[in-house]
Formats: sequence, structure tokens, C-alpha cells
Amino acid sequence: MAKEKGYGKLIKMKKDEFERLIIEYQSQMYRLALSILKNTHDAEDVVGDAILTAWERLSTLKDPSKFKSWIMTIIANNAKTYLRKNKRVELTDSFDDLGEAADVYEGSETELWNAVMHLKEKHSEIIVLYYYFGFSVKEISKILHLTQGTVKSRLSRGREALRNHLEL
Repeated sequence: MAKEKGYGKLIKMKKDEFERLIIEYQSQMYRLALSILKNTHDAEDVVGDAILTAWERLSTLKDPSKFKSWIMTIIANNAKTYLRKNKRVELTDSFDDLGEAADVYEGSETELWNAVMHLKEKHSEIIVLYYYFGFSVKEISKILHLTQGTVKSRLSRGREALRNHLEL
């Protein structure tokens, strides 16, 4: 392991550990990308690109215990970049093609997931990160590069939008 001036300790993660972590967080990475992009094919592409980016930039990960939030930050950034470049978001009426995600959600949870997927991107990504992944407001603010106040505000508005949608 090398230590460079100003960069702290560099971490060398072995390929098998990287692969294990990617497999462990694969469905969560996909769900985050899907909550932002609203399109299964685009989400798959973004996750694949994010995994490649993570592997190429693995030396920038200073603390392996922060791998999950680090990879989720890469996913969120890549998904937003994808949206900006393609200037489109395709909302689907059918959520049958969610693959693993659809297998997890049954009954009223499917209705809830569908409601989350129909929220504005800025609300759905925070709802997913907070409730599904269990990240704190502070962690979400770091992942999405927002202030904690903005995260709290969007979380509150997202909850209200969900309540309104589910009461209809």
C-alpha cells in the first residue's frame, strides 16, 4: 500500500472482495438506478457502467467500510449524467419487467413501489435511499451532494406525495 502526500492511505482491494461486494449490493444498485431513470434498460446500462467506473477508481476509496455509500454515489451520479445526456425519462405503466425488484415486492408493497416510482426523481431517489437502503439524512446529503436541509425537505415532500397518491 502506498501513501501519497495529501491523499491519505490508499486502499488496495482484491478482485474477489470487489466482486463479492458488487454481488451483495447488485439489486440495491439496480433499484437506485431504476428509481432515478424509470427505465429498466437504462438502469441496467448505468449499473454496468458504474461497476466499471468503480473498478477503475477503486484506488480512490479510502475506507472499504464505506464501499456501499461510495458505489451508490457513483450510481446516482452516473444516472443523473445519463438523464442529462439523453434528456428523456420514460415512465412505464407496467412494472412487470422489474426482474428481481418485482419478485421482492408483493401485494401492497407492489403498490407502494409503483407509487415511489411515479414520484418526481428528486423525491423518489431520496425515498429509496432513506427507506429502502437505510441511509441517514447525513449520508444521503453526501451521496447526492445536497445539504441536509434539502434532503429533509425532499423527504418530507416525497412522503406527502406518497400519502396523496396512495389515498386516491
